[in-house]
Amino acid sequence: MHGVIFRYNLDLRLPLGGNMDHTRGAVGPREKDSRDITPMRAEEFAFAAHVLHIIGFLQCGGFLLDQGRRVLSLNAIAAKCLGKGLVLSRNRLVATDRESNARLEGALEVAMNLTETASIPATWLEVHRATSVPLLIRILRLQESVRPALNGANVLLVAFDPEIRQAPPADMLKRMFALTEAEADVAIGIACGRRVAEIAVDRGVKVETVRSHSKTVFAKTRTRGQAELAALMARLTFFAPHRSPGNGPLNALRD
Repeated sequence: MHGVIFRYNLDLRLPLGGNMDHTRGAVGPREKDSRDITPMRAEEFAFAAHVLHIIGFLQCGGFLLDQGRRVLSLNAIAAKCLGKGLVLSRNRLVATDRESNARLEGALEVAMNLTETASIPATWLEVHRATSVPLLIRILRLQESVRPALNGANVLLVAFDPEIRQAPPADMLKRMFALTEAEADVAIGIACGRRVAEIAVDRGVKVETVRSHSKTVFAKTRTRGQAELAALMARLTFFAPHRSPGNGPLNALRD
């Protein structure tokens, strides 16, 4: 990590008079979102910042939680998950879906109470969302030996949003597959779920031109259609940094 990292106060409170919306089986909406951003010296959170940056590089959100299940720090992708399946209540993660929240609480309880020699089953936990596909959550218990370097965190929670569609940079595609600029743009459009007609409008060309470029892209990448090409592009995104403002800085919660 380089440059200035940030600590901020993120207070996402649930409505008074009960946390759950019984009519929809969901936690109530965020009532308050206040962020007091204060620059910090990078060395204070250097190792935790590196860990969360690596998680972000893999297109995942990362949350570091203490023994009390409070969020100590998170990366930029994790911050984007807040309000999209997860919220914070008293600095603790809460799933907005009732059943998902019960599973999340149960999994965190297990993780916090495991002995040093025990391990959490290698499974993903799904967090259902009202208007989009579920988030996928993986909870990793941290060994005591690494906790001081991670600001006392007991658990690393990794969140993956399947709806995040990020394409590899055009320069990578041109160098790997000898694509032209136009062909790389078409490949990226397909990777982002754009239809041929939409790509044509974006580029200001005819649909037939885009179809011709796409056939050339399939041949050069040795894929057999849009589905295979999209899958290939998705795999390549792991070698491209997440293009989001503030991805580099570590975001840390404070009281």
